[in-house]
Amino acid sequence: MYNNSVDIEHKVRKETGKHEISASIVTPFHGGYDILARTVASLSRQSYSKDLFEVIIVADANHAEAELVAERYKSEIEIKLVKIYNNNSFGPATSRNAGIHFAKGDVIVSLDSDMICPPSFLGSHMRWFHKSPKIATIGLRKFVKANNIQPEDIIRDFHVISSLPEICSISNTTTGSLRDKRIPQLKQFRIHPFPSNCFHGGNVAYWRDDALSVGLWDEDFNGNYGYEDIDFGQRLFQNHTNLIFENGATAYHQESNVVSPRERQKGLSINRIKLYERYPALARFRKDTLESI
Repeated sequence: MYNNSVDIEHKVRKETGKHEISASIVTPFHGGYDILARTVASLSRQSYSKDLFEVIIVADANHAEAELVAERYKSEIEIKLVKIYNNNSFGPATSRNAGIHFAKGDVIVSLDSDMICPPSFLGSHMRWFHKSPKIATIGLRKFVKANNIQPEDIIRDFHVISSLPEICSISNTTTGSLRDKRIPQLKQFRIHPFPSNCFHGGNVAYWRDDALSVGLWDEDFNGNYGYEDIDFGQRLFQNHTNLIFENGATAYHQESNVVSPRERQKGLSINRIKLYERYPALARFRKDTLESI
């Protein structure tokens, strides 16, 4: 089924400032035209060579909205639209796997549809893949209210985004913090016993072949919110992939209502149990060290 492996060892070399390795940015989409349009607009202004990356929108609902966004930016960057039908449950794992299946890039960048990316975003992820054949990168999130910003504003001057005030987000923490909740862990990331705990699927990158080697994203987590990303990151880690934090790959998260707070918390509880059953040591670490996660 998958026969798109590349000679990774041949492509990886010392960083020279040149681009060589290709990337596929896989973006699951459930709804929200304006949110997706801002994200894709920001991707159209990446400093990484445009002939070396594509954007794959995987829509499991609201196909017409996804089509409009793809049509709007197809002259700026290479865009593929993958439509999923009869998906009655919330399933980011299915969407990400479908994107990987259709991807032609050496590296997969998993990006949520509500993430506005600065021009240096992709290059910041990709610089690590020019150094190592066994690596995955993790980017941060800043949480902003972008309702009044138009996609054209982002294209004209990205500073309109970086100047927005940060907000508290339900997708980050319930404690009222403005900062990405992973920052305390990332400060000691090199000695972190479970770096996969910081592997949040909305902004990470990894070799496509490594994703295939570990069996892709686990669709058993579909139907509820969360933890399919930590599971995937843990399997990469156990497969001797070096997980790296890249501050330069920070993206701006737009608040959305794809999943209500109540549904989110219920889904997290169910999938957390599933994760803990698979990785008892990770469960002990989270319970002993990371309260309120």
